[in-house]
Parts: sequence; structure tokens; C-alpha cells
Amino acid sequence: MMKVLSLVNLTKKQTEKIQSISGVDLKVISPKKVTAQDLDGVEVLYDWSNALKDAVLKSNTLNWIQVVRAGVDALPLRELNEKGVILTNGSGANAINIAEQTLAYMLMFVRRMNYTARRQDAREWKHEEGYDEVYNKTVMIVGVGHIGKMVAQYAKALGMKTIGVRRSDKPVENIDEMIPMEDMKKRINEVHFVVNALPGTDDTVGLFNQEVFQLMSKKAYYINVGRGKTTNMDDLVTALQNGEIAGAGLDVTTPEPLPSTSPLWDMENVIITPHDAGDSVHYGERAFKIFKRNLKSYVENGEVVENVVNYSTGY
Repeated sequence: MMKVLSLVNLTKKQTEKIQSISGVDLKVISPKKVTAQDLDGVEVLYDWSNALKDAVLKSNTLNWIQVVRAGVDALPLRELNEKGVILTNGSGANAINIAEQTLAYMLMFVRRMNYTARRQDAREWKHEEGYDEVYNKTVMIVGVGHIGKMVAQYAKALGMKTIGVRRSDKPVENIDEMIPMEDMKKRINEVHFVVNALPGTDDTVGLFNQEVFQLMSKKAYYINVGRGKTTNMDDLVTALQNGEIAGAGLDVTTPEPLPSTSPLWDMENVIITPHDAGDSVHYGERAFKIFKRNLKSYVENGEVVENVVNYSTGY
């Protein structure tokens, strides 16, 4: 029997679906209660806990880890790679809700709701200036993975133009023009919204900095739903204070939580959310379906087929 340890509190129905896969011995333990002994003989681990790090790296049986979230930068990637452990993630499970929240930032900015929401707290009835539309605006999506593709789909539905930026310039549905990363700075002054959906890797740390913000249009908005460390926060604050960009929608920051002393809190042209774009009542089931499909393939064919992490790129 193949031992599978789940750190996710599976529903009864989900448990039955896993147990229905022939040859699987499933054990479910809360990450708050799991111990190194629980990993004995385990071949497949569903989700990650730092409490198991040492045990994972010492294990002679663990062969595959499926994490629930898309980001894997908190895991010991180098050591797992050296051990030959297969790593898969939950990329795509949160694409719908993150894309919806990205769209919400854009709509709030053009409809001036970042201002009117503050006026409501003061019981102040006031029309703002510059009410606009997203229709016919251009959005540059940096990082065209599951999230970026969904953002593009929603943007096109609202009549927007889309430019995608990623390592490969291979065409993608709903992306009007795909350009390589090295061309981002050349084109960034053309767009009204820049959506950062990048993973956190060595190559993306501090990618959005003073140079990039100064190249953007003064009427453009910066939205980050990727990783906080991809943005130089001091440079972003300076760009906003100097009017180099029109505003920012930030679901991720560095550090997190964002300190109460940060000047970003008082900027009316900034929307701050507490890294909640990835949260949805539907997320757990979508992530589980990825795991179930992979587990079935692993049991039947000895390999996983979906969301395999490339250790060299970190995603």
C-alpha cells in the first residue's frame, strides 16, 4: 500500500475519493498536530508544514509533495531537488478569484471608488473628478500563468487591450500581444494598467523598481497580486509621492503585514488588501481536484502530470 499523508483537513467526500484509488493508504493529520513520526513510510505528502522540514529531508520514502498554494518559495527547494523529490503546486486553483480581485482594483480606480469609499466613512457626499472606463484601455500582464490568463480573459470581456509579458513569447488566448521579459521596459509606457502576477524567484526580486516606475505613464496604475518581494517598496512609495504613476493596488507587500507606519496607508490613490486575493470558499475543492488527478496518475503510471514545479525556475 502506498502511504499518503494529508495535512489538509479533507471532507468526508474528498476522503472517500482518495480511498477509492486502489493501493492508497490515506492518513489525515492537522499541520498543528503533525510530528516527524507521522512521516514514517510516507511516499506522498499533501501540503507542506515547516514542522516537517527536517523529517522530509531525512526521509527515505517520500517521493512526491503536492502543496495547496501556487507559491513554493517558502520550501527548501534546493534540498528537495537534490533528494529528487517531485514537487507540484496548486497553481490555477485561485486564478478565478485573484483575477476577479485584479479587475476590482482596475474598476475602482477608473470609477474613483478608492476615493468615494473613503468619503463614505466621513459621511461625505462628493463627486470626484476624472471618472473613466476600462473600456479600450491597455493592460500589461507581467507573468502570464494561470492567473495572468484569467485576468486577460476578463479584460478582453470588458473591451480592453492586453499585452502579456513572460519568458516565452508563444501566443496565448486573450493576449493581443505577447512580448518577452527583456522588452517590458520598452513598452511599459504604452499601458494604463500594469498587473504583476509574477512568482517569487531570484530573477524577479525587486524587478519593479525606480527605473520601471519612471518609465510608466503618469496616468498608469500598478497592481501587484504576485509576490511582495518582486517590488522595491521604497521605490514604489517614491513614485507615488512624486506622481510618477497614478496609483497602486497592492495585495502583497514587503514586509507582511504592511507596517502601520508605512505612508502607503494614507495615500488615497492606493488600495491595500491583506494578501487575500487568493482566498475563496471554492479554493480548497479546486486544489483538491488537482491533487486527486495527480495522485491517480501517480498510482497508475508512476508520474504526476499537472503543475510540476521546475526547480531551476522556482515555479
